[in-house]
Amino acid sequence: MSVRKDEIHQQSSAPLEGSLQQKLCLPGFYMEEASGGCAPCTDGTDYTSHSNTLPSCLPCTPCKSGEEEENLCTPTKDTECQCKPGTFRGEDAPEFCQKCSTGCPDGKVMVTDCTPWSNVKRVDQESGLFHECWHKVIGFSSI
Repeated sequence: MSVRKDEIHQQSSAPLEGSLQQKLCLPGFYMEEASGGCAPCTDGTDYTSHSNTLPSCLPCTPCKSGEEEENLCTPTKDTECQCKPGTFRGEDAPEFCQKCSTGCPDGKVMVTDCTPWSNVKRVDQESGLFHECWHKVIGFSSI
């Protein structure tokens, strides 16, 4: 039996009668139903990130409004998105990007700037106690 470079063979946990191996396609390929062979995913369109027997590649995920592509979709990896500058993804609402705070009350000292992963962080000038400076989010829009 010959093995192509886009295929691997794996022992099944419960092999079918008369069969000792199950064919898997490598990441970046899918199992073509008609031929049973492995066909490549299309760069920037779809992907598979693990060895598989999928009948098609998975569609690349588009970035949401308020996000930008950090890494493009490849045949082996989905799109990676991050919040645009001036916004961040908070732990309390990771499904959308929130606007960064622009200021804090007097007596606070900035420790870190806003990043795509966290809001501005400040400490009390006197005590050194850590605070996150939040503005009240009344709503958000997807522009």
